[in-house]
Amino acid sequence: MEGSAKKRRICENDGTAGGASSTHTSTEGQGMDTSSGYDYEVFLSFRGPDTRAGFTDFLYTSLKDAGIRAFKDDEDLRKGEEFAPELLQAINQSKISIPIFSKGYASSVWCLKEVVQMVQCQKKSGQKIMPIFYDVAPSEVRYQTEGYAKAFLAHENKKRHDEKTMQEWKDALSAVGAINGWDLHSEKNRREGEFAKKLTKEVFKELKKAYLVVSDCLVSVDNHVDAIMEMIGAETSETRIIGIHGMGGIGKTTIAKIIYNQLSKNFEGCCFLSNVRETSKLEGIHRLQHQLIFDILNTKWADIRNIDEGIKTIKDRLSNKRVLLLLDDVEEKDHMNALVGKRDWFGRGSKLIITTRKKDVLIVPEVDCTYEVNGMDDYQSLELFSKHAFRRDSPLIEYIDQSKRAIDIARGLPLALEVIGSLLSRTEKKRWDDILEKLENIPPLEVQSKLKISFDALEVQQQHMFLDIACLFIGYDKDIVVYFWEKSKFFPKETIEVLQNMSLIKIVEYNKVWMHDQLRDLGREIVRQESKMKIEKQRRVWDPKEALDLLRRHEGKTKVEALRLRFDRERRYYFTCEDFKRISNLRFLQVNGPKEYFRAEERLLWHELPSNVLPTNVFQENLDLLPHLRWLSWHGIPPTFKIANFSMENVVVLDLSWSKITHDWQGWSHMEVMKNLKILKLTGCNCLERTPIFSAEISQT
Repeated sequence: MEGSAKKRRICENDGTAGGASSTHTSTEGQGMDTSSGYDYEVFLSFRGPDTRAGFTDFLYTSLKDAGIRAFKDDEDLRKGEEFAPELLQAINQSKISIPIFSKGYASSVWCLKEVVQMVQCQKKSGQKIMPIFYDVAPSEVRYQTEGYAKAFLAHENKKRHDEKTMQEWKDALSAVGAINGWDLHSEKNRREGEFAKKLTKEVFKELKKAYLVVSDCLVSVDNHVDAIMEMIGAETSETRIIGIHGMGGIGKTTIAKIIYNQLSKNFEGCCFLSNVRETSKLEGIHRLQHQLIFDILNTKWADIRNIDEGIKTIKDRLSNKRVLLLLDDVEEKDHMNALVGKRDWFGRGSKLIITTRKKDVLIVPEVDCTYEVNGMDDYQSLELFSKHAFRRDSPLIEYIDQSKRAIDIARGLPLALEVIGSLLSRTEKKRWDDILEKLENIPPLEVQSKLKISFDALEVQQQHMFLDIACLFIGYDKDIVVYFWEKSKFFPKETIEVLQNMSLIKIVEYNKVWMHDQLRDLGREIVRQESKMKIEKQRRVWDPKEALDLLRRHEGKTKVEALRLRFDRERRYYFTCEDFKRISNLRFLQVNGPKEYFRAEERLLWHELPSNVLPTNVFQENLDLLPHLRWLSWHGIPPTFKIANFSMENVVVLDLSWSKITHDWQGWSHMEVMKNLKILKLTGCNCLERTPIFSAEISQT
């Protein structure tokens, strides 16, 4: 901490950057993406004539291909010796700096200034420095001997820099030279392209644990963080399990993320499991177990088939690992039992942080301490409200009375303060009183009703996109989701901006769409109410169990436009073409389940079809099922299934991950009709040796 002038702050919500896991990240050269709070993730420092056309280019390309935003400064193109503001910003904003020490590195004033700035960022914000000793020994950098000594002698002879400045350069080189980096100087027959790929994996691993994004509209939280840090015993070698509880929107996750960021650099394995409650419902708790094992071991792992298998694997493989684990939004003790269990599941000195709305989840012997997060006082509330309503720390004089009314309505809940403030900031002053009066007439505890005022202020198309996000797209890549709405008169890019400005969504790490769970629940409740609680009239069905029930039990056409299905291993299901004709309005279809259990043939779609069931309906050629389909995600699609039975002309996103399709799969021929396809995802298609040549507009991931 740097004194009271720079207090840590608490975010206006307690949401996460979680949701669906995806490896797709969009990057456009060196373009800036400030949505995550970082323009760049990695800063490359090098002397152009030494490595630019060779190793540095290999590394930069490898990082970019992995979706990592890297800044590659070309020092040779600069004039003079003044440290450019954009260069300073690039270093300060990066999470990792990689100096590439070559023979001529110390002869460049630019490089020396860069390494000084790296060391300052390391001391100030814990920035990671990962040095590469390209064709010099680490000792030459650390002690400025041989070529580095000659470089400093040349600087002294030019008499352009004072003794203090040059001592700063030497101290910085000594500090970075002492870091355990990669010594390519001592490697014979080094293969630079392969090393660049290896280093990229290390950088990606480091980025995953290095930082969890916290909003920049914050209000003082030192007391919370300090109290929990004392409980967790950061300096002790004991394993500690700490629980943080409080109502939704109160700031639990933000506090936990701040603590996680402070501790992560001291652990060999880190894992942040976001939205445990939601993910366990949609994908099963064993998926979270798999993610935990993968993140800690940083290696591919056999798919966890059930909870018991996951528990055994965690105990067997992680018991010797000192880890930092953050479980966000735990709802049931079963979640605790499956992911935390006993403290000896993890190595000595591990630190586990759990956030939950339900205090009783934490009443187990394994939890050492619990901490309750309460609402903000009036002073904090006014500051947070002002940040969103006026973009400053206090209200404008003429708005004092109305601002006090607003914080009385929010009753110390950060999420409500943010949403109400953002709503009023977009409203003419003469309408403030009307909106505040409407909010005051809502019972104090009905938070969602207050939030619905912002939803009602949206245009119809904007409301439609808000509901799509709430039901389907939390955790998805923003750019991919935008394709889904294109050509639908929704103006998706503009609407995304509106939703962000109204604090109804955020764009977080890796360009993911995020929505607070209170707002998510509001959106889903609106969808239920629109259908008068009748599943066959519901436009979006996100619960896989309800989706299965809709297909199996209800007759006649439905109004459903989006459907998410998931099959388990125990039960048996089958569907005919008639079932899909009843959902002809479908825009979005997602099918998930155990990969080895998906099967289909020309006549029938089914999951583990019992031997005594005979098909009664036959798939004909070109039935054009689902004529409005724009998004098809079918994990484990059977190679024998003729995708031509679906009308694919309007599909813009096709995800066939974890399928056993091959390069000669008949479905590829049907791609010719997919004139609008933008995204093709084939993660985990291990039987696929190559893919057909597609239009240049299609992104393959």
